[in-house]
Amino acid sequence: MTTLAVVDDNNMLRENILKRLKDHFHIVFEAGNAPLLLKFLRTHPPAQHPQIILMDIGMEEMDGIEATAEVIKLNSAIHVIMLTVFEDETRVLNAIKAGASAYIVKDERKETLIATIEDVMQGGSYLSPAIARKAFQYLQETYIPKEPANDNPLTKREQEVLQLIINGKKYIQIGELLFISIDTVKSHVRHIYEKLQVSGKMEAARKAADKKWL
Repeated sequence: MTTLAVVDDNNMLRENILKRLKDHFHIVFEAGNAPLLLKFLRTHPPAQHPQIILMDIGMEEMDGIEATAEVIKLNSAIHVIMLTVFEDETRVLNAIKAGASAYIVKDERKETLIATIEDVMQGGSYLSPAIARKAFQYLQETYIPKEPANDNPLTKREQEVLQLIINGKKYIQIGELLFISIDTVKSHVRHIYEKLQVSGKMEAARKAADKKWL
């Protein structure tokens, strides 16, 4: 039978977890804080250590993330399942970095909790769906490169005018195609040259193409 330890500084929640799991796993240790757990691990041989530790993340004397890192140093064969009432993506990532095998909210159904323990024992891992969603969102926002900002100084109309110039259209033709006066076309061209800091259409075309502004 898989051996468990449960560490949670909320006595009522800890008792509730123990009650739900005692008929399915062998509870070898329980405590209200992480230092007591670490003391147990240091004073008992590995053969007496739990295979799984259900660890509250938000304890006061030493939080679950720091405690998980210490547990792994003492016995890397132990699997830590982090228990939380917080769906905090930063804590999720820090817990995983510390060595946690799973991250589950405390009010998950009994069946889900049991299945998670069994999966972890088989080498798997688990994140509660709500936590996983937030964690993935955090990773996307933090680590996936964003598209570079579009620094195109040309307005949509100026881009249209420049494209028509590149296509060989004369000012009067551009005016007819865009339904604007020739003076307006000339004004757009002047603004294009000023914004691109060029003096002619070939230079403007080359710079706009290089910058992918068309």
